[in-house]
Amino acid sequence: MAVKTHDVMHHAFLILVEHSGNTSLSSQGSGEMRLSVATLGSLKAAERLVSELIAQGVSQIELSASFGAAGEAAVRTVVADSGAERTVMIGRVRFAM
Repeated sequence: MAVKTHDVMHHAFLILVEHSGNTSLSSQGSGEMRLSVATLGSLKAAERLVSELIAQGVSQIELSASFGAAGEAAVRTVVADSGAERTVMIGRVRFAM
């Protein structure tokens, strides 16, 4: 179950494609729902964006498989350092072989 923050459910999907200058962000909202989708060129860019999303009240962050375990851990550290680990859910796409 998602955590409701600031009267708006804000979900984000982050896609890591490690190439310089490969960062874009799109956000859309309707009523009580907001969705942000970002393509990020580096893990550092992802960490900065996660901090911004937390300040905006994001409640769920889904990471692409390309983040891997180390990238997920880095994002979890940003969330924990912000004090939002109880209000921000984090998941990562995994592929089964």
